[in-house]
Amino acid sequence: MIMSAHSLKYTTHEGVTKLVPLDTIRLIRPMADEDKERAKESLKEKRGIDIDAARVNIRIEFGDKSSKLAQESLDAIKGQGVALVNLGSDRYVPAANITGAEAFTKEDADRLKGEDYTLKQTFRSKVETKAGTVLSSATPVQIMERRAKAMDGVPANSSNRKPVAKPA
Repeated sequence: MIMSAHSLKYTTHEGVTKLVPLDTIRLIRPMADEDKERAKESLKEKRGIDIDAARVNIRIEFGDKSSKLAQESLDAIKGQGVALVNLGSDRYVPAANITGAEAFTKEDADRLKGEDYTLKQTFRSKVETKAGTVLSSATPVQIMERRAKAMDGVPANSSNRKPVAKPA
């Protein structure tokens, strides 16, 4: 199904279909089996919600830091005409949401550590999105190149197919 390049359609773990504005999405992460089990246990413990972990494939994180589990795969999201940029470590951002990228400095790392953040990997850039800042292991130049490539791959008609010239 083709949606507008301004929205994302997803199906919750309960089977409810939702449509959200693309610019509210901060990150999309595919879920490995261990992530699914961890989410299942957490939802059961914290909210008393029992989910079928086999039915979820991705976690969508929003600008307000809330998140939803969805049944769609990354390929299904791309099939909606949503261009995605891989920030590294299987973390994806809608290309249209990226507004800039700059170097992540030692000073930035020191400031975050002072705020009790634990940095589990080496970050090379801060990626500004319409839904907030996200850290990336790619350089700012790599992020912007990936964004340009992703945006070039999604035609204006959002059908996820390249326009083809008709034979004369």
